[in-house]
Amino acid sequence: MNGYIETFRGDVATWEVDATEHFTVAYYYEKFEAATWRYLHEAGVDPAAARTIAALTHYKAELRNRDIYRVETALIDGGDTPTIAHKLFNDETGALCTAMQQTLAGVSLPGPAVAWDGDAREDRSIPGDEAKWVPSLRNMARPEEADWVGNLSLPGYIHRFSTANSFIMADFGMTPDYMTKSRVGLSTFEFQLIFHEQVKPGDMIDIESCIAQLGGSSVRFCHRMRNAATGADIASLSQFGVQLDLDARRPSRIADDLRERAEALLNAS
Repeated sequence: MNGYIETFRGDVATWEVDATEHFTVAYYYEKFEAATWRYLHEAGVDPAAARTIAALTHYKAELRNRDIYRVETALIDGGDTPTIAHKLFNDETGALCTAMQQTLAGVSLPGPAVAWDGDAREDRSIPGDEAKWVPSLRNMARPEEADWVGNLSLPGYIHRFSTANSFIMADFGMTPDYMTKSRVGLSTFEFQLIFHEQVKPGDMIDIESCIAQLGGSSVRFCHRMRNAATGADIASLSQFGVQLDLDARRPSRIADDLRERAEALLNAS
């Protein structure tokens, strides 16, 4: 692809597969974080000076245990808050699995930029305090989760949002036991992430979550991450996904009784 350079190659390790039996979303971000470091280094920019302030990710095709993949990266919007794009391909089939647009602060990339040919950002409303927000995570950043410059790494954020999903889903009946017995899981197809401030090891983190949209098989969750000591916003995530039939590997309709409980949460304001 003109303007793109290869920035990462890897394979899906067994421990990187989640309960939905495919590559865990947090590990995509681990690889994109590494791809960003290499891209900035090769662009002559100090990668330690960069921080991510927004990320838009579309998950298009599954990666599963032992699949091999590569990441290609390009600048799609230059300037003092540049946006770079990552495309992750299944290296065996050539299929585009995931595309991420990552906006950075702290570095300048003047160009030339490549025209973005992927999904555009869709504006999605974020619920306010009137929504039914469920406590969905209480923990702290650990030293081994820090990136190369000592801040919480990108996968450290995503692992926590994934845990938050488990709690908001359990709140309307999609519990771990239910999903195991029903052979269903949550398959994400879009992340809209905003980062407000950085996290250091030892910082205490809280997340609250709510349901923002509900479809036949689809659901959108919103999560807000805060510093438990100061109350400051750390990050927010709008996550769209579908209930996935784990055997058919296709979306499946959310059961009526779960839907009623989810609608009650959605309309609790």
